Amino acid sequence: MEQKIILKSICNPIGCPPLKESVKGKKKILIVTDDNTRTTPLKNILPCVINELRGTGIKDSQIKILIASGTHRPMTEREKIAKFGKKIVSHYKIYNHSWNKKSKLTRIDSSIYGKKIHINRLAEESDFIIGIGSIVPHATTGFSGGGKIILPGICGEGTTEDMHWKALEFEMKDILGVYDNPMRRMVDSVAKKVGLKFIVNVVIDGCDRVVDIVAGDPVKAHRQGVEVARKVFGLRMPRLADIIVADAKPMDIDLRQAIKAIAALDLIIKKGGVIVLNARCPEGVSPQFPEFEKYGFKDPDGLKKKVEEGKIKGKLMAYTLIAIGRIMKYKAKVILVSKGISPEVAGDMGFLWANSVKEALKEARQLAGARARVVFVKRACEVLPLMS
Repeated sequence: MEQKIILKSICNPIGCPPLKESVKGKKKILIVTDDNTRTTPLKNILPCVINELRGTGIKDSQIKILIASGTHRPMTEREKIAKFGKKIVSHYKIYNHSWNKKSKLTRIDSSIYGKKIHINRLAEESDFIIGIGSIVPHATTGFSGGGKIILPGICGEGTTEDMHWKALEFEMKDILGVYDNPMRRMVDSVAKKVGLKFIVNVVIDGCDRVVDIVAGDPVKAHRQGVEVARKVFGLRMPRLADIIVADAKPMDIDLRQAIKAIAALDLIIKKGGVIVLNARCPEGVSPQFPEFEKYGFKDPDGLKKKVEEGKIKGKLMAYTLIAIGRIMKYKAKVILVSKGISPEVAGDMGFLWANSVKEALKEARQLAGARARVVFVKRACEVLPLMS
């Protein structure tokens, strides 16, 4: 049933001709997908897309698949099989994006805010790029999906840093869940320049069910998908909460992913409130950025100043610490419940720590008051808080 819906969306795209018509005359196809930190059902989507390509005479040797992992760690072979399926893995070369290897990157004739743009070489070597991903609320670009599969998905470290650093100029309420924002316009502009021509984006609800699939023009199709995502992920609140108990699954492979929940809940937590963050973090704090643990969230303003003065390198690492650190320092205390993060590490980074949600809730009530209003939020990294 799901594959029929996928095929229907591909054959009836939004804002552009069907895929079979769009790829006529093309010789080198690049399919860019998200990684295992997302739940996009690639096992079902990719066969449909590839069959359409084959129907035009395109051979398997003309198709390459690139994982838009941004600055996440590379996927293992086992993870690729789980994500793509054995048949796809055995028939096609699936590349992990190497964001920190200059030999795998190339510069394009464009810039963002005056800064050079570096992307994966496979994009430049292709004459038609298809992006496959999912649409969820996102603190840096408003929503994931669309052109975000390109920027930051397959960009170099410096380009990704420049993008995120720019986002510090805006408040969370001006970006998260807002479609027409400066960050999204930048993403769409770069994606167009790189050559993203066609997308297949899914909207998946809290039970991992596909609610909608949009395909077609990277901007027009994405915009339509966003309207569906707004309804699916919208969390209407009559008033601000004193305490929020947030479950970060499934985006809690590490703490760097899980803290996206804090960004979302910034919109609905009272000043002086408490967020209980329940996150597994089986891979710890952040395998890619050990500096996360070193600097933590305690002094966001001091960290920003040191980065701008050149005393600390790593804008990408610092961006997240600053953005989340501002919430933790000026808005709400955060109690971390995680088997993957020790009490000592949590404390050093600026969190309170509890062994269980029950224990954390008890501590939160002591901080916010026995009569504090408590809200429980599942899949908190993906919600779009909306005030009624």
